[in-house]
Amino acid sequence: MLVLDRKVQQGFWIDGQIFVKVLGVGRRRVKLGIEAPPDLKIVREELRSRSAGEAPGEGDRFLPEERAESGGPFRSVRGRS
Repeated sequence: MLVLDRKVQQGFWIDGQIFVKVLGVGRRRVKLGIEAPPDLKIVREELRSRSAGEAPGEGDRFLPEERAESGGPFRSVRGRS
């Protein structure tokens, strides 16, 4: 596992196609922004666990993900909880 330290508004590229940026840091949460090609499927861990038949955790909340057009070959995906 690669572990990185990033400050708010800093990010990193994965394979030259996926950009992950730290948008905010709270007491118990980190807000990330992800830009990726439109054909790349991005699934939150708790949704993947649920599809595998595991029971949801007590604190799981599921809200629709917002998808925005970015005007280029990438799409922006934001999940809020």
